[in-house]
Amino acid sequence: MITILSGGTGTPKLLQGMIQVMNPSEITIIVNTAEDTEVSGLHVSPDLDTVTYTLAGIVNERTWYGIRNDTFWCHEMLKRLGCPELLRIGDRDRAVKLTRTLMMKRGVTLSKATRFIARRLGVKSRILPMTDDQVRTEIVTPRDKMSFHEFWVARRARVRVVGVKFRGIKKAEPAPGVVDAIRKSRAVIIGPSNPVTSIGPILHLRKIGRMLQTNRHKVLAVSPIIGRSPVSGPAGKLMRALGIEVSPFGVAKIYRNYISTLLIDTSDSGQADKIRSLGVQPVLAKLHMKTLKDKIVLARKVLSVAYRRAF
Repeated sequence: MITILSGGTGTPKLLQGMIQVMNPSEITIIVNTAEDTEVSGLHVSPDLDTVTYTLAGIVNERTWYGIRNDTFWCHEMLKRLGCPELLRIGDRDRAVKLTRTLMMKRGVTLSKATRFIARRLGVKSRILPMTDDQVRTEIVTPRDKMSFHEFWVARRARVRVVGVKFRGIKKAEPAPGVVDAIRKSRAVIIGPSNPVTSIGPILHLRKIGRMLQTNRHKVLAVSPIIGRSPVSGPAGKLMRALGIEVSPFGVAKIYRNYISTLLIDTSDSGQADKIRSLGVQPVLAKLHMKTLKDKIVLARKVLSVAYRRAF
């Protein structure tokens, strides 16, 4: 069994390759929930849904959010009626979110609701939210704090960022099965997602962070940064705001206490010695995932390195 830490849009692409080269039932995915929010009364778990839809084969690969070929009748009518909807949610996607919301209002935990939805959608891998407790990412600007979605969707990241906080992280406990998955897995992979707001909240959960540190020898990460730019998303802006170099070396500095190995793009070979100086072993690979073939090739590379480093 392997465990993969996921958030955002980068890691789901790698998952598409993973399920082609190994038994999906042998994969556990621990997913960021710090970007969960409420939209029109619905509990929205963007990262959980993207992972679920990806493994169910129905994700919208143009946006890496929502369901492919979805319709938006409900969203458009709500807007017409004057209801603000920060996120554009499709009709079938909304049905999933409504199911989750109704279950949680009956007292069902997020992890149990996630398991139910994944099973009904035919997902064979185990998907675990990082926690059943409420943790929320706050983007700090010189004037105020805002949610991740206000920063990324409403403001389009056009604000000066001076900090990032995870409200509720100190009291949050890992969801059932999360710590055991890390301990029992043959290898743990931190996917190529934003290290600040997609993976950061998972690492900041104290018991998860400690378990990763204890098992550092079998933990590897895939860099979401190629050259001086993130493959997608606001990772670069957020890393700069925290005083971290936007580069594979910067990623290695963030993860240095948790990983033994970092996969970096072949074009970044010049950073290998700097990364090695942190006590992290760099491994060169082709990280661009434009086609399914690219994803399969990278998945095979990740697994070969992960299994070799785990023993």
